[in-house]
Parts: sequence; C-alpha cells; structure tokens
Amino acid sequence: MVLFMTGCDRGAQRQYAYQHITVIELSARMSDSDVVLVDTRDSNLFNGWPASGDKVGGHIPRARNFSVRWLNASKESLNALLATKGITADKQIIAYGSDAEQWMDWLVAEKDFSPSSLVILNDGIRGWLKEENTLEVMPGYKDLITPQWLDQKIRSGKRLSIMDVSWGTGIRFVIEHIPGAVHVDTNLLESKPLWNLRSPQGLDKSLLSLGITSDATVVVYGEDMTAAARMVFTLKHAGVEDVKLLNGGLTAWKAADLPIERGSHQPEAAEHFGKTISEGSEILYGTMDVEELLNQPASSQSKQWLVSVRSWPEYIGKTSGYNYIQPKGRIPGAQWGRSGSDPWHMEDYLNPDGTLREAADLVSYWEDFGASTEDTLVFYCGTGWRASLAWFAAELIGVKNAGLYDGGWFEWSSDPKRSVLLGDPANQVSNLNKHLQNNGI
Repeated sequence: MVLFMTGCDRGAQRQYAYQHITVIELSARMSDSDVVLVDTRDSNLFNGWPASGDKVGGHIPRARNFSVRWLNASKESLNALLATKGITADKQIIAYGSDAEQWMDWLVAEKDFSPSSLVILNDGIRGWLKEENTLEVMPGYKDLITPQWLDQKIRSGKRLSIMDVSWGTGIRFVIEHIPGAVHVDTNLLESKPLWNLRSPQGLDKSLLSLGITSDATVVVYGEDMTAAARMVFTLKHAGVEDVKLLNGGLTAWKAADLPIERGSHQPEAAEHFGKTISEGSEILYGTMDVEELLNQPASSQSKQWLVSVRSWPEYIGKTSGYNYIQPKGRIPGAQWGRSGSDPWHMEDYLNPDGTLREAADLVSYWEDFGASTEDTLVFYCGTGWRASLAWFAAELIGVKNAGLYDGGWFEWSSDPKRSVLLGDPANQVSNLNKHLQNNGI
C-alpha cells in the first residue's frame, strides 16, 4: 500500500491540509455535477457488508468506490479506475473512510490534484447515519461473500459445500486451499469439442460426485474469479438455489490471514440431486435462442441485448482470442460490454485486488450502448468463463433478466454458414475512445 506522509510520528505535521465538510453540507451538494463522492473503504463494506461493530453496511448514495488498498496497482489500472469513476482534477472530490486522507495524499503527490479541490467528510458513514440517512447496497451482496463471513461459518460448524474451482488436476489445490474445500476440475462441468456445459445427465453425475444437492449451501471460489463464476452459473442453471461466490477468491482469503489447508481429500458423494436438471433454463441461452433474440423487431430489440464480454481486439476481429479458435470477429448485433486487455484478464469487471467492481462501473458499460437494468442482457465470450462473471455481476446488481449464451463465439463461429462481422462498427467508436482513454492508451 502506498501512503504519503511527511513523517513517521503520529503527531507530525501533515504535508497537505484538506477542507472538511459536514453531512448537512454534503446533502446540499450531492447533486452538483462538479462533485464526486468517494468511498475509500474495502469494496465489501461498500457493497453492503457491515464494518466491525456496525449493524448496517453499504455506502452513501452516489458514492464511488476507490479503496486505498488498491494504490499498489499498476499506473494503467489506477488511471482506468479514475477515469471510469469520473475522478478528475477539475472536480471537487469529497471522500470518506478511515484512510481518506492518505488516499487524497496519493491524488496530490501522484496525480497532481490540488489540495484545495479535496474535501474530507466529517464522521463518514456513521455521521451520515446519525442524521437518519440511509445507505445504498448492492442488491445481491449477500451472495458475494467475504472471507470473514466464510471463516465464521466454517468455525460455527455450519454445513457448507466449499468448492475450489480451476481447470485441470488441481496441483495448486494440493498446496493450499480453504479448509474443508474440495477441488472441482472444470472438465466436470464442460465437455469437448466446444466446452459447453455437459448434458443434464452429465451435470447430475458430476454434481453428485462432488456431494452437491439442490438444497445445499454451496460456496465457490478459486484463484480465477471467472472459473469460479463458471461454476456458479452451472449450479444456478442446475437448480441449486443457495450459491455464493467468495469475493476476491483465494487471494482475498490469504490477504485476510485466514487458515490454509494442504493435501487433498475426496468429497462424499450424494445419492440424489433433489431436482431434475433440464436441458435449458431461464438463464441458459443456446444458439437458436440467440438467433431469435437478434431477430426481434426493432421495438422489442431495444430491450433485449446480446452483450460481448470480450476484449476490444477480439470484438473487432483482430484476434480470435484463443489458439484453438480460428475464426475471428463478432456475432452480428452483439454490443461490446467490455472485459479486459485479453482473454485471461477482466480489468473492466474486477478491482486491482481481484474483487468485483462496483455496480455503477458495470452499469456504465451497458449504458454506453443504450441498455438498462430493466432490460434483458444475454452475455457471451469465447467459451463461457468471462461471460459467467458478467452474468453473475448482473444478477447481483439486479438486472431484470440476465442470461448467458453458453456456446459463445466458439460455437457461433464453428458453423461457416453463420454471419460474422469484422472491424470497428461506427456505433462503437465512442466506446473504443472511452476504453483507450480509461487505459491510458
């Protein structure tokens, strides 16, 4: 973490002096276009989890999340975060959180912000609540759990199915995993040649082998949030109702200095799943479903969107993104919903510490092409991992209808008779400019 102080002693005079503002004064200024309110706390607290000693969690309405814990990220990542959240030197920045002053020191020292444009909110969240104000939360934050929540449940003896997800035999899992977890090779969920989800019979067999039943509480995590999200989607498609994703995965667990287990053990298989897994579901879209969605009349098409969660080079057809996928391009009618720099990174959806970005960041990507949380958003990527994370984020945010095109670009492009588009579409130029600007290109 990078902190900027003039000395080591607590009593040392600070290099920068900032204005302070009361909650009453903030309330009068919140709608001003030249004001950006910033919550510098951990993203879990911002989402809705209460801080230690507090009864409620969340953030002050209209606040943007920029945790001081992210300041050791790359310059490019930090520049992208500032741009996405509209934190610019020509605005007045009002911040709260125990580390708000240190975060502002960084803005001044590293980003040439003027100290006169930076303001501290007195008493922060607790001061806001004392005035009988309410906090905003991510609607589904309780399904995006914290390491502390999971550790407490493990210690209490609550019956949980904890799944550590990755592709392959799980070499890393043997070295380190959350106590009580079992390893899930994504090959149990997907099958060649297109890496679509297995048949209902195949999924039933795989989930039973992992000891998962439809009424289980399942906690999913991994080193890769997209692999974990792929399993979350699979479980929800299969009919498991209580599925939770560990925000930040194994990295967050280790950062919290919580116990690590070594070795490996086999799960106790279950006998009956409890539900019949169907071929389709409300959230799973096949190629025919996508074709039907794209062929909707213009009046209804404006409310139903196919969203490409791929890097810009993949979207415009500069690369397919994968060495085992030859065709390049995009599905005609698909809108660019952002992703990251390449098929293996999702900087647009994840914070520098690997936790999920705040809702306002993600919604802004979809609003770029005219969508809203009241619409139907069907996400796709190359083979389903990145799109699964976007789908789960949409569910947490409260998108009215969110789905996933399981086959994605791999399946669509496997049939040469299907149309594809290449190049920079005119209606996406503004999106590209924003993307380049946000990434300092």
